[in-house]
Amino acid sequence: MNNITPMYANNTALNAIRERGYGSAGFDIATAPLTYHDADFFSHNSSKNVIYRTDTGAELGVHGHGYKPVAPKHMIDVTRNIIERSGLSINNMEETIRTSHNGSRTFVQYKLPEYTYKTSDGDNATLSLLALSSFDGTWPFMISAAALQQACTNLQVFVGGEVSVFKSKHTQSLDIERGGRIITKALDMFHNQRDLWQQWHGTSNTQLEAFKVFAKALKCKSALKLIDEGATHPEFILGDLPRRNNSLAYLWDVYSNIYSGRLGDNYWAVYNAMTDWSTHGGVTKSASRANIASIQNARQQVVREAIQHNHYMKAA
Repeated sequence: MNNITPMYANNTALNAIRERGYGSAGFDIATAPLTYHDADFFSHNSSKNVIYRTDTGAELGVHGHGYKPVAPKHMIDVTRNIIERSGLSINNMEETIRTSHNGSRTFVQYKLPEYTYKTSDGDNATLSLLALSSFDGTWPFMISAAALQQACTNLQVFVGGEVSVFKSKHTQSLDIERGGRIITKALDMFHNQRDLWQQWHGTSNTQLEAFKVFAKALKCKSALKLIDEGATHPEFILGDLPRRNNSLAYLWDVYSNIYSGRLGDNYWAVYNAMTDWSTHGGVTKSASRANIASIQNARQQVVREAIQHNHYMKAA
């Protein structure tokens, strides 16, 4: 990468993306004071405002008067501007926009094929940026970095270093334009993760150890109790649980039937099983299916925390 990059060198590459619009995030928002009635039925304005969609009227969040809501379309515009100013090469970049919870949470993923490398098992991993914003207090405006592994299309969350490339609260001082000056940190993170993944590929584990990682990640106390009591066969442990744990069953299935056979019994296979679950693991309720983008993001955080708390899988 050159030391000096024209500020708008990426302008041409982004034009086609801008012309596609905003997808499910293409709605406007407005705010209105919350009101309440006292015992004498007099109406009063509260200290809170409600944020709502102007097209459907759906409530998106309730906040104090100092809260600065960032409309999804504006958030996407600014994220595009940040990437445009970053100096990253974005030829053939792909943008995917998703929303959940009636539009109160917005997720925008950018896949940057110019930054692709082969993993130790022969797959290809491509740098990915994820922009998040919410009205319901789930998270602030944030751009984070990860990698999309091509063969299994798993989003491999970054677990070491500074996971969040750029973050800003929703306040009157919100200045998300400045993110363009720091987003190139994603490249350093990408290179660091490559070294960590190589290390995991060479670190073996037993199948019970892998199963225990999954149980700890999901905080499945009943499974951990059975292991502490001497149980050694994951299939029997799953069958002896007082209540079926679909996520634990999914993790064990993809690890034992896919990743351990393809990659070996090692931490790289454990990690791939977890990112498979966070990316592809199913949900049961129809309401959950409607909010799958939010569920996937929450699962990625589970994966990140599980590895950060696992002594043997931490970055050196």
